[in-house]
Amino acid sequence: MERSSTVRAPARFDFGWTVKFLTARVVPAMERVSRDEYRRSARVNGALLTLAVRVDAAPDGAPLLGVRTAPALPRREAVALVTRMFDLDADVDAFAALAAGDALLAPLVRRNPHLRLPQLIDPFEGAVRAVLGQQVSVQAASTMTDRLVRLIGEEAPPLDGERLYGFPAPEQVARAGEAALGGIGLTRAKAASVIAIARAVLDGTIDWDALRAAPWEEAAAALTAVRGIGPWTASYLRMRVLGDRDAFPASDLGVVKALRALAGIERPAECAALAERWRPWRGYATLHLWESLSADGAPRPVAAGSAE
Repeated sequence: MERSSTVRAPARFDFGWTVKFLTARVVPAMERVSRDEYRRSARVNGALLTLAVRVDAAPDGAPLLGVRTAPALPRREAVALVTRMFDLDADVDAFAALAAGDALLAPLVRRNPHLRLPQLIDPFEGAVRAVLGQQVSVQAASTMTDRLVRLIGEEAPPLDGERLYGFPAPEQVARAGEAALGGIGLTRAKAASVIAIARAVLDGTIDWDALRAAPWEEAAAALTAVRGIGPWTASYLRMRVLGDRDAFPASDLGVVKALRALAGIERPAECAALAERWRPWRGYATLHLWESLSADGAPRPVAAGSAE
């Protein structure tokens, strides 16, 4: 059974850019991206669902998002899900005001004023995808994720007769074992890290709700105590999973490359020091730094991560 809902998005929301951002990272087994629709499977409260989001316009020109889910979600839950996915409740006017007074950020934000921070619905998926992205290109990370989903994922509920695969749950990953993960091309170290994260979620070492509520220093300590999660991965999870708009992955290769071109600095410590002036919006500044690497407006981070 399906259900449709309509979400009135803020005027300062660029669905087209969001589609480009997601296209650069698409995992074909569980996502479909077109010019005016984003469709994917997702694990919410332990259960798989399929959702599709299309953009239209209200009579006053404001963006309207048409949301369909299978199985049916109550409207309140569907709205909350899409709001978190696209960070629709962020006060981007406050970020724009900060950027307007910053010589480095101001031209970047003027060029693309309506960017918002896309977030991954399933924290476990986000953590695994972050590990798979360490020290490889964005495309390679997406390829490895696609292989993992096809290997041990299960079909999500159909929408319009189409079935996507869902990202595997922690217990499925832990049960698969390192040998199976090595079979899809993961190094021994990455396979061990993925299994370690799955086990940490299962035994409560990683509690996503607690991490969202904790001070960042505590959350970072809890995350980096797990094998395979270093400072870059923790910062990336802070941005794309925990929804922290002030996260700043100072060692990210895209951030380093952008700041080398824009400010003549490249050491992570220098990047972090410069970014202090962008608090509490360093995560949004990161989006604009990534975007500055693109000549035609399509986001192309030079790599999915950094060496940790």
